[in-house]
Amino acid sequence: MKRILVVDDEIPALQKITRYLRQSGREHLLETAENSLDAVAKIISFQPDLVFLDIAMPGLSGLDVLRQFETRPFLVVFQTAFDEYALQAFEEHACDYLLKPFTQERFTKALEHACQRLTETDHLRALEQKLALREGPLRRIAAKQGQRIRLLDEAEILYFVSQDHCTCVYFGEAVEGICELSLNTLVERLDPAQFRQFHRKHLVRLDAIRIVGTNREGEMWLEMRDGVRLPVSRKHRRNVRELCTFS
Repeated sequence: MKRILVVDDEIPALQKITRYLRQSGREHLLETAENSLDAVAKIISFQPDLVFLDIAMPGLSGLDVLRQFETRPFLVVFQTAFDEYALQAFEEHACDYLLKPFTQERFTKALEHACQRLTETDHLRALEQKLALREGPLRRIAAKQGQRIRLLDEAEILYFVSQDHCTCVYFGEAVEGICELSLNTLVERLDPAQFRQFHRKHLVRLDAIRIVGTNREGEMWLEMRDGVRLPVSRKHRRNVRELCTFS
């Protein structure tokens, strides 16, 4: 039985899709999310096979919701009012979409198409790369704290640390959350003018560095705004000196 998640911040659109699903005659387990943070939490907990995902939402866009995850073993059908350029991209990469307002006939076609596919990871990544040219770097990160999902603007983040097979994100006064993305993926998706990797185990926001120093053995370290000291790899020492004008 397929697990289906419907995400839309417009309640009428959410109700419309759930009604069409009930009328489809297909057996499924259904969950809904009315905002992007709830969508992130439901994807983690519900582990859907198929997600009907709105693009234009406050907080995180639908594309940014997807960018919070390292891998996606689920198919996505977008519901969107994007312009022709975006629609062309969807069609080119065989990723289905529902252009609002859509009919039940159009929804049924999208559902049937989706049920014939298992995964769309490669095509979806190609689509994201194309649309990311318009959206730019990832500006917000969803961090898990216990059972709660918190949305962080890039300016709130101090640094990321890879430990125990997960990525910890630190913000505020050494507050910690868990991010679904690896350091390598964060390096690719965050703004390189704001975030840099000076060690294989951590990624820092440049203006959160308070002091750059060295110990008696000549090993360089960064002291962050919360007082935590992070080591700098030998190969990155010159980069730190060039980019940071701290004393």
